[in-house]
Amino acid sequence: MEISSITECMAGMALAACLIAGCATITTGTDQGIKLITEKDISGASCTLVDSKGNRSYIPRTPGTTYITRGNAPLTITCSKQGYKTTSLEIGEEVSGATFGNIILGGGIGIIFDASSGAAQRYSDKVIIWMEPEVWQDEDSRLRWEEERRIFIEESMSARQKNNNTWGNEGLK
Repeated sequence: MEISSITECMAGMALAACLIAGCATITTGTDQGIKLITEKDISGASCTLVDSKGNRSYIPRTPGTTYITRGNAPLTITCSKQGYKTTSLEIGEEVSGATFGNIILGGGIGIIFDASSGAAQRYSDKVIIWMEPEVWQDEDSRLRWEEERRIFIEESMSARQKNNNTWGNEGLK
């Protein structure tokens, strides 16, 4: 067998594996890391992440990163810290970039496998949660915080529409 025939054979086998097993499942897996940051300059908040199936993950002190299983959206994130109101945020998932490989290659079986395994979906890599103080120094501090948060949310939504992979408090409860 010539080298070009071996190479073509290996490429064909790799393509078949992607179509059968799901490219996103192979290339990106079904778990992902999420970095969680609490704003405005708040560190040390304790956060719990719970998906739709009740799976839990913890970040004992922000900022921090945890790993979760994809495909179980929505994900509810709840953070607490003494001196701040407990804050919850619910986020969904978007289609993983690796999933498009299945579409381009015509992988009907592969895309079904990716969707069922969770590999076809992806949460944002970084989530920012704004925590509100329980007590304000004065009214101006509260108004300034609310304005900064409003601007952050507008910028986050605008960036997200441009396919930026960062979430803010758009889904604040």
